[in-house]
Amino acid sequence: MGIDGCSLSIGLGWHIVQGAEIGYWVADRVQGKYFAEGSSAIGLQKDGETIAGVIYENWNQASIMCHIAVEGRMTKGYLKAIFAYPFEICKVKKIIVPVTSDNVKSLKFVANMGFVEEARIKDGAPNGDIIFLTLAREKCRFLGVENG
Repeated sequence: MGIDGCSLSIGLGWHIVQGAEIGYWVADRVQGKYFAEGSSAIGLQKDGETIAGVIYENWNQASIMCHIAVEGRMTKGYLKAIFAYPFEICKVKKIIVPVTSDNVKSLKFVANMGFVEEARIKDGAPNGDIIFLTLAREKCRFLGVENG
């Protein structure tokens, strides 16, 4: 299934999709759990294979938690979709991404997307701290991009 119940094609075999299958795919890659009730998941598929996904959960009208997994190249259209959902549909002020301090690759990835460290729970993860990075709507550079 895609956005609003159908697959949203963005050309040349790329499709933006949503649903539990994406949520479980992301959860498996971030060593987490996906609970379909109360969560949303948006994925990117290339020729039927999922290569990226996000889970949004714990929406409280001001913020939303996000978990991201990527195993390939993301498109501009996908980046626009995954930021439009929390900021334009849910109308949140901030997206919150928890990352463990030993996951240097993910910390760099989300920092490159514009997320900044806002809080840290010392020894909150098995191998270090849990770092909470946030992105405020006014700092999001992906909302105005063209599809492609």
